[in-house]
Amino acid sequence: MEKNNLNDEILIENFLKGDEYSFRMLFERYYDNVNRIVYSYTKNYDDAKDVTQEIFLKVYESLKSFKKKSKFSTWLYRVSVNMSISFLRKKSKEKNFFSLEEVGDFEEKFEEDKPSYDRNLAEKILFELPEKQRLAFILSQKEGKRYKEIAQILNVSEKAVEALVYRARENIKILLEKNKSM
Repeated sequence: MEKNNLNDEILIENFLKGDEYSFRMLFERYYDNVNRIVYSYTKNYDDAKDVTQEIFLKVYESLKSFKKKSKFSTWLYRVSVNMSISFLRKKSKEKNFFSLEEVGDFEEKFEEDKPSYDRNLAEKILFELPEKQRLAFILSQKEGKRYKEIAQILNVSEKAVEALVYRARENIKILLEKNKSM
């Protein structure tokens, strides 16, 4: 059987027995999803990449403590959310003013071509959503997660997830209309 076809539990068991390649398979399987979650918090590609690497390092070091009470992906996404929040807290303590680099980045966004503008508008609208709405929406729509799993990741009820996704959709419609009229 090819390792790509192995489920997460088998890959974890193999890794815990010393098979480093099994962890690489988990890394490759989940890297993009974790990076999207982290980016939804950091709003910065470089920071998201760095935090994502830190997440996988932490998972590598602590996988033996994974208790299998939930799916591996749920546990991994919960770790991702927690580490993203920790990163933002640390960053907000360190940052008291805008750097010249950030001002330059801001100006460059206005010089981008039209397709980038549309992508930037979509990202801008997503980032205008409240944090839990944004994350629930991304996990539901982009990651294809079920409400039950999102509820575990966000530590809320399934009904709360349903409401968060609904409100996110409604807010996106409002924000799109507002941006059309500009």
